[in-house]
Amino acid sequence: MKITIVTNEYSVEGGGLSYSCVQYHLLLKELGHDVSILSSGLYNCDVIHGGYNNRLGKNLAYEAKLKQDLKNIENTQLLIAFGGGFNGYYAALLAGKSNIRFWLMLRGSDGNLAKWDYESCYYLNYSINIAERIICLSEELAENVKLLTRKNIRANVIPNFASRLNVNVKPFSYPRLCIGCGASHMNEKKGLSRLIELVALYNKKYEEKIQLEVVGDVDEDVLSQYQQRIKFLGVDSNIIFLGVKSRNEFRSIQKNWQLYIQTSVCEGMGNSVTDSMSQGIPVMITNTGFVAEFAREQFPQMVFSSFDPEKMAIEIHDMLSDPFATEKYQKVYESFFSEVSKIKVKEIWSKLLNRNIKERLTPELNTIISVSLHDVAGEKHDNITTPVEVFKKFCEDVSIAGYKLCSMKDYMSLSMSERNRYIVCTFDDGYIGLLYNALPIMNKYGYTATVFVCSEYMGKINNLKSATPFPKCYLQEKWTFDS
Repeated sequence: MKITIVTNEYSVEGGGLSYSCVQYHLLLKELGHDVSILSSGLYNCDVIHGGYNNRLGKNLAYEAKLKQDLKNIENTQLLIAFGGGFNGYYAALLAGKSNIRFWLMLRGSDGNLAKWDYESCYYLNYSINIAERIICLSEELAENVKLLTRKNIRANVIPNFASRLNVNVKPFSYPRLCIGCGASHMNEKKGLSRLIELVALYNKKYEEKIQLEVVGDVDEDVLSQYQQRIKFLGVDSNIIFLGVKSRNEFRSIQKNWQLYIQTSVCEGMGNSVTDSMSQGIPVMITNTGFVAEFAREQFPQMVFSSFDPEKMAIEIHDMLSDPFATEKYQKVYESFFSEVSKIKVKEIWSKLLNRNIKERLTPELNTIISVSLHDVAGEKHDNITTPVEVFKKFCEDVSIAGYKLCSMKDYMSLSMSERNRYIVCTFDDGYIGLLYNALPIMNKYGYTATVFVCSEYMGKINNLKSATPFPKCYLQEKWTFDS
């Protein structure tokens, strides 16, 4: 397929968006697609400023660029906006003018923070109206987009792929602990003032002291305010700004950290966090983005319970005092990197791109969508049995399409707008295959279902099929029961 990626950032040495775009470009090429990169930005030399309308020069330059880019994408079969905001808006204009299929990939603040800016809100709504499919880095991002657009959108959540550079997690060391935080551009988006206060509170409260190293470019006016706060809090000797570093230099610095701290209010999937995890560095992060959504199910102590610096300091100390912390990190990291392996993420994208049915993301549904099954077992179909592999593929396809399976009880608890993303799933009779085969598959995707139990046959064999019903009185929170 001929694909054009529209982006305003593309560089191995750039920030998270730039680097992720390079990785995504290479992934699509590995899948056999013909991929081109198109910038949504203007070169300064293209714009003449001044006159009675200071925006006129820029508007004319963009009009000329749009017309030229329409010629450049004539053979394109799919336009993908890597990032929202103006970038997504510009890609949507191209798609609307050319009638080319358009997918919108939202990466973080382009969806999470758009609600606080009228211009960003307009750009997001326009691009979503044109988009055939929306791909987000986290469930939080998908929910924020739905809240902002007020449409019944279905968004796929697909993480960036990542791999481990060090399979062993580093143990904590004393008496002086070096922690770190980094990004290409460090500012309040990364919660730096909160992190500074956290260090001051921790070092005041506990005997062992922590040293913070900050990597990344900080605007001079913002840096001045940080330095004033650091001096006021008395932690001048505990916080060091290391400035801009190359990606390799940054990774080399990371190796000296015993703990990586992220105090952002919102994230998509922080590259610096996954980089630290890949090197075996323990991380503690705020409850935002894909990594937090994954970790809070398996290792909730890794995710701060609050944005309050004092509570964060206490939770860091509790983590450092936990003799089993290294083992816990080891376990969750193994699980995480299995989930975001290149092979797995590549497979998701392959299936998504190979779907032949064109779907709009804002369906007007006035009826309940439901699926009714009986048993899930074995390898062959019969009048009431769905083979395990068939059911597994069905659940995966539902997820890829942006839907979820749920019980009737859960469905009725949803708002009318939320229901468009859910399919009611029911099982008749209550065969034991639901417990041993269906439940583990559904748990993987967070699905629920309603089981209509034949109460007279509980713990018995029926005459319709030589299979065992549910064990008597077995209850599981993923199921709701009726008879």
